[in-house]
Amino acid sequence: MGNNSGKVIFGTILIALGGLLLIDKIGFLSFDVWTSIWTYWPLILVLIGIKLFVEGKTSGGIILTTFGTVLLLTNIFDWNFFAILWPLAIIAIGVSIIFKQEKSTVNTSEVESDENRVDDTALFWGIEKRLTSKEFKGGEINAIFGGYELDLRDVKVSKEGATLSVNAIFGGAEVTVPKDCRVVTNGTGIFGGWSPEIKANDVKEPVLKITGSAIFGGVEIKG
Repeated sequence: MGNNSGKVIFGTILIALGGLLLIDKIGFLSFDVWTSIWTYWPLILVLIGIKLFVEGKTSGGIILTTFGTVLLLTNIFDWNFFAILWPLAIIAIGVSIIFKQEKSTVNTSEVESDENRVDDTALFWGIEKRLTSKEFKGGEINAIFGGYELDLRDVKVSKEGATLSVNAIFGGAEVTVPKDCRVVTNGTGIFGGWSPEIKANDVKEPVLKITGSAIFGGVEIKG
């Protein structure tokens, strides 16, 4: 479902862009295409956020949708970006807490944990965590105007595999992966960087899948 919905969104964006350019060239309607594209491009972020939410990545989906909505509103109504970002960010965090499917207690002073799942958000601060789980199943981490360093070198990935979602918005996230598993990454960089630097190995299973996005920020996967 994730791959198909991603293709649909990307295809829809290309069709819309091509249609606008075609209308502009044939003079069917009189409007500034590039101004329209600049105004409404945040809809891409909103669509990606909705996609993440539908896939069950609640925090990342809500955060990305909120961020895209803020940019869209500032473009349409010429509002001050930062004036409306903070209240909407607070609302988004509240909604994320309510709808989060898997909850965990976050202790920023705790640098080591044996939990099988990780579910944290670093908002305006930094988190450094090292996991020692013997059956790691994945989770979700978000760095928003902050930093997150996750060390997975001592974990054993579950035999069924694990999926970890990593998102950075105006922040940075770094994940160090274990050596005794196959790592598959699939991330998106929007005015940011998604950098997988993983050494190749002959391990076939278990599989650690890392997905996510970097928006005006950076995500580094290394190991």
